[in-house]
Amino acid sequence: MNISVTNSLSLRLFYNGNASISHGSSRNSELTGTLSMADASALRNAIRKLQDYEFEDASKTLIQEKLKAFTDTVNNTITSASKYGAGDTSVKNAVSKLKKLNNDYASELQKIGITVNKDGTMSLYENASKTYSSKKIDSFFDVDSEYLNSLYDAAKKITRKVDVRI
Repeated sequence: MNISVTNSLSLRLFYNGNASISHGSSRNSELTGTLSMADASALRNAIRKLQDYEFEDASKTLIQEKLKAFTDTVNNTITSASKYGAGDTSVKNAVSKLKKLNNDYASELQKIGITVNKDGTMSLYENASKTYSSKKIDSFFDVDSEYLNSLYDAAKKITRKVDVRI
């Protein structure tokens, strides 16, 4: 699996205090637990920030950046927690839930320019913000979104079970 990660302001904001490991080679030197915790925490941050964001008032460039940062954060969480989950059933189950949610909501995600890959990770259409309606994107990231709230719960389970010393 080849995951392209951007170094955007949104991605750094999602990772908050862990911005240095949000992308690039610095991820390779981190412990699996530290990555899993940072990624799952970033996913929780991303969901809450995107649920409050006004996509209809944003530029196409900002919308694209936010969608890319979201997909990168989901992919990072799946990747790092999968490695960590090899030794922890609870984390393994949470990763399975993330992948299942992505597959279950694949058609809805497709409507905003996000494709769900066979392994449960996501790919963003390079012109999603120009091709898809900002109103649809705004509606998708609604605070009452069952998908996002379930994704949040799965990420929360990961942060509760991960030991950063591993």
